[in-house]
Amino acid sequence: MSPQTKYLLKGGTIATFVQGKASPLVKKADVLVEGDTITRIEQDIPAGPGVEVIDCEDKWITPGFVDTHRHIFMTVLRANHCDYLLSEYFIKMSWTVQGSLTPTEVGIGTLAGCLDALHNGVTTILDHFHAAHTPAHADAALSAVLESGARVIWAPARQSAPTQLFPSMQFANDAETARWQREKLREWGAKDKGKLRPDGRVRLGLAYDSMWQGTPDMHKEFLTYARSVPVAVITAHIVQGPGILQWRDAGLLGPDVVFSHCNVLAERTRPDDEMWAALKESGAAIAATPADELGMAHGNPVSQDALRRGVKCGLGVDATSINSGDLFTQMRFALQWARGHDHERIRLNKETPPFHNKDNSADVFRLATLGGAEALGLADLIGSVEVGKRADLLVFDANSVNLGGAADPIAGVVFHAASEDVEFVFVDGEIVKRNGKLVREWGPVAKELKKRADEVRERWPADKLEETWKKWYDTNGAPIF
Repeated sequence: MSPQTKYLLKGGTIATFVQGKASPLVKKADVLVEGDTITRIEQDIPAGPGVEVIDCEDKWITPGFVDTHRHIFMTVLRANHCDYLLSEYFIKMSWTVQGSLTPTEVGIGTLAGCLDALHNGVTTILDHFHAAHTPAHADAALSAVLESGARVIWAPARQSAPTQLFPSMQFANDAETARWQREKLREWGAKDKGKLRPDGRVRLGLAYDSMWQGTPDMHKEFLTYARSVPVAVITAHIVQGPGILQWRDAGLLGPDVVFSHCNVLAERTRPDDEMWAALKESGAAIAATPADELGMAHGNPVSQDALRRGVKCGLGVDATSINSGDLFTQMRFALQWARGHDHERIRLNKETPPFHNKDNSADVFRLATLGGAEALGLADLIGSVEVGKRADLLVFDANSVNLGGAADPIAGVVFHAASEDVEFVFVDGEIVKRNGKLVREWGPVAKELKKRADEVRERWPADKLEETWKKWYDTNGAPIF
């Protein structure tokens, strides 16, 4: 994209949150994009020379969606894990299949996963990349991210694959893996203070799920090193258990930390609960993925609780091996779970029925846009439609079969929209989806993805995975996280 590229989005209805305002802003206005930036938002902006005008009459203009937790490479395993429990997933994927994936498989999964996200209007992703088993795997994933055009905080994980499951788990390669991962982290970060593209569209992060082994001093040393590299975000899984307090007590929390899930908090309802307090006081954030949290037995989602407590929170897809790659689904799950749970509590406690729902469409729209940007430390750049922000924008066809007749773009996007309603997707002012189709040709990507996905399934037939899971379950019971 030329830095002089200019677009005028003419006559649309803008729907966005802005920081400091509790309610969304909905107004009819033109949006001028120059280079990578939104430069004007006014009615009746004249089209100057060299400006491409995009007719946005009967269109909605929103921020691009922000995904705060996704394992992008797992698109090479699409739909393989939809019926798994979390415990089952670890035996049938994380500790078996994942370690066998080739760099080529990781690469095509990552490219396809980024394009899937863009097609669904997800312009920014925190990629928890836990398949960096060799430098070649890491290079393949990073190359695909850079090629895709998505905005990504690419967070390779400090971990290695198991070398043995039975009779006990062993990680014989972990010392060597830790050595090269540490060296590569410095190499990636040294290029431009963690910018992996000159324009900063791809930035370096770190995934760190290693607190279950070693000492607090060891973890503090490594994360201090990572922050000096620097990494933009440090992310880790917290499902159940005391992990939040372990991070707090080791002095590791900070505004650059994003914990996925945090379902342990669902039952911690005291106003002065120390886990909630640790997150709020440190500025750490939660990435909620309600669809698979409910289905895989993580526990109950906590996104709406986080909003009420003033804890930063965004939404995520988690993995397209489990869920679809859009945030429409996650918004609906988050909202309807919270409503249903509240209605159940009212009924069981024989309380007076409410006058209105406590949670609304606007709450989850914010989670998927500005809330996600705040969680990733990017709210100064993205997450809203404002002058001076990067032009990460979506244009919805409000006359589509799904949206026609809807007057409220917030409710329309949350409850009725789908990928086919997203006509244009901009990332950094670059059009990556135009007139309902990805700019990048999808056919060759799909062909390669199918080939590699079939090869993985041939190596790991369902009966072989089931046999391994049964052996583990009969010997050890279900892993608890």
